[in-house]
Amino acid sequence: MRVAFAHYSQANDISGVTTWVLGLARRLSADGVRVAIHFVVSPGETEEGEPPLFEELRRQGLHVSWAPRRATLRDDVQDTLRFLNDWKPTVFLPQCKPAHYAAAAAAGARGLPWVLTLHSDDPDYWATVRSFGGSRYGGSIVCVSRYIQSELRRRQSDPPSLVIPYGVRLPAAQAAYRNTPFRVVFSGRIWEHQKRAGLVIQALILACQAHPAIRATLIGDGYARAACEQQVADAGLGASIHFTGPLTPAEVETRLLDAQAILLMSDFEGLPIALLEAMAAGVVPVVRRIPSGIPELVANERTGLLVSADPGEAAQAILRLAGDPGLWQSCSTAARSLVIQEYSADGSYARWRRLLEELHQRQPAVSASRPYPIDAGRIHGLRRIDPAMLQEYRTTPPLRTRLGQVLSTVIARTKHRIKGTLTRRS
Repeated sequence: MRVAFAHYSQANDISGVTTWVLGLARRLSADGVRVAIHFVVSPGETEEGEPPLFEELRRQGLHVSWAPRRATLRDDVQDTLRFLNDWKPTVFLPQCKPAHYAAAAAAGARGLPWVLTLHSDDPDYWATVRSFGGSRYGGSIVCVSRYIQSELRRRQSDPPSLVIPYGVRLPAAQAAYRNTPFRVVFSGRIWEHQKRAGLVIQALILACQAHPAIRATLIGDGYARAACEQQVADAGLGASIHFTGPLTPAEVETRLLDAQAILLMSDFEGLPIALLEAMAAGVVPVVRRIPSGIPELVANERTGLLVSADPGEAAQAILRLAGDPGLWQSCSTAARSLVIQEYSADGSYARWRRLLEELHQRQPAVSASRPYPIDAGRIHGLRRIDPAMLQEYRTTPPLRTRLGQVLSTVIARTKHRIKGTLTRRS
């Protein structure tokens, strides 16, 4: 069996998808499976040579290839197909990028088994399903939560799907209750998109203002970090709310074991690995009540506390946990037990290994002549791709974005003129 992944490479990437891809690839390789990863590299990332991750993966026995992101979707698809023709996997697992899915569809039509993994209740994934999820492309679908599978069935019944949740390792130690200080963590990308970093920081500021013994730590990085740091500075809470930047998995575990609660205020998720890791350590979730995979992990007042999008309500939930050791302990114990029973790393890996073996054994029967070589010069169906999947290839912003930018400029200039007029009159 030869398993190939295709993924993106980005400096300091701490996304759940990347964590899962690298974890599964390394475990398969350690288990004797031939594994390759093809990366599409963000512009400018290789100016000083290859990212250190690539050589680390090679030392761990994985084959690594990469190509810079091209100017067009077709060019990126052709790069991915050239990788497939060169390495000749028997199963393909494309991730995240539209070019990887388009290449998988072209290879799947030739008989190569591949898997579309739906990691999140995200418009981009539903666009991918619309473009490449049909059985004519030969792919299988795996959903990371039961909710995502139910949404898939509601949106598109063909083809069938499996649910394979993420799994995490169980720390030998676990978090303990204390309220001096009571530590709250956020772990992940500090983004406004999806993660709603603004809501997270507002809730933490309110909690720290109400209870001087609360301490908060934001683990990770992202474009919204500077704005969040400024809000903390403006509130005078630099001694209570800290930003660590990206940390190694071992460092994240150390921070979690020292914490009592984890806060998540996302608009949508799949099955957040950061949340699973915290629950495995006995850290109690305070999370926004959204569908996705959250209700499969957090039952209100049993394995954590569910809140609305109101930062004040989230702050009150943190204060409630800090002041009620009995509630904290029962939620902590139940959260850890749930991970042990249903979301272990070993259980998730066993399901993936079984699926990959089945697909590998199916491949010769689907195409006796094997799928290779796949013609990288003739790629069908690119014109039918959902426009949402082509955002990164646009040389100019969409019309809606450009109109918004013009409107913002007009408003700013008008305010400036009004302010100037009032100043002159005074």
